[in-house]
Amino acid sequence: MSAFTCSQGSVPATDSAPADSVWRLGKHIPQLDGVRGLAILIVTLYRFSKELPTDTWMGKLLHTGFALGDRGVDLFFVLSGFLITGILVDAKGHKHYFGHFLARRSLRIFPLYFFALFLFVIAIRWFPPYRDLYAQAAENQFFLWTYLTNVKMSIQGAWCFGYLDHFWSLAVEEHFYLVWPVVLFFCSPRLALRLACVLAVLSSTSRIAFAMLTENGVAPDVLTLFRCDALLIGSTLALQIRTPAGLAPLRKWTWAVLPTCLLIGLACAVTERRVFTISHTLWPLIWACVLIWLLTAAERNWIARLFNLTPLRKLGKYSYAMYVFQSPLIPLTAPVLSVSILTALTSNALVANLAYVAGMFALTLGAALLSWYLLESHCLKLKAWFPTTGESRMARQLKTPTPASSAPS
Repeated sequence: MSAFTCSQGSVPATDSAPADSVWRLGKHIPQLDGVRGLAILIVTLYRFSKELPTDTWMGKLLHTGFALGDRGVDLFFVLSGFLITGILVDAKGHKHYFGHFLARRSLRIFPLYFFALFLFVIAIRWFPPYRDLYAQAAENQFFLWTYLTNVKMSIQGAWCFGYLDHFWSLAVEEHFYLVWPVVLFFCSPRLALRLACVLAVLSSTSRIAFAMLTENGVAPDVLTLFRCDALLIGSTLALQIRTPAGLAPLRKWTWAVLPTCLLIGLACAVTERRVFTISHTLWPLIWACVLIWLLTAAERNWIARLFNLTPLRKLGKYSYAMYVFQSPLIPLTAPVLSVSILTALTSNALVANLAYVAGMFALTLGAALLSWYLLESHCLKLKAWFPTTGESRMARQLKTPTPASSAPS
């Protein structure tokens, strides 16, 4: 997914954030790179472990555990909502609020995305042996170029882009980036906070109602309207943390919310039951609890040290390209690296699958490194032309308690 950083500036921490806390308003938070690293780690393990055998207890355990990596997309969404909302809040009231935000997002997202599309739906057809690897995507490429992948899937009720199916999540985020800045621009801080909560509930309940009333099993998984609750949950945290109370009022609830959601979420995963897509909201709430613990923790706390580990932060740095390339690499490498080839070499299906996961993980990381140093890092340097620094009007309003008699409605 997209690589994000907290907006830079010289704004001091809020009253709820002590000097040694992870959260520092206006400062880069390295632990959030680690959170992104965790997300891409578990998503990648999920992506390459789908053939794990389940005829032994170890195979069943690994299969179930790695399958939970699918929920890493929810973590990406929550983190994106938190960081993007923070950037917008801190920039509101500045010149070029819309222009600089869209320019910076475009520099981060578009170069790699459109380069990948060029490779997989156009250039690949110049090589006859690989011409049909991404035929489904090529047939529907209009929707890929226009970020309407998830809309096409929802209308058709099918996964119709082959090895580029995972681009649905990039479409969801792009839709959010287009709409949410406008909402924040016209809303007061407290109204934005309330609206984020209400919209998250509406997104979740409308998705559950749709899943109950129709047989379309794809739309609830991919349509922006039905999946933006995770982004809005992250937005709620970003708005709340900038109030005088910070996340303290929410932290006390995490001790009940997290175990409850985790128990139900794990039960749904183990039994492989959709339960009307309730897990699509449960897991964002779980990740939100983790973020609350992290952001309210001291730098020396175990959770802060965990997400500050260099390997996790490095994975976070390259996570966007890893996400883009991991699925398309599967058919490209199949002639020389596949579970069947490794099983023939090792005579052990479980060992072969684990070797495949490790090999594909390494190749994905390698592709991401090339992407970073040859393309992404050069594009990101151009973001210096579109700064978003300093304390904005909305940030000041969030830190100033509003008397009850004059609270915005």
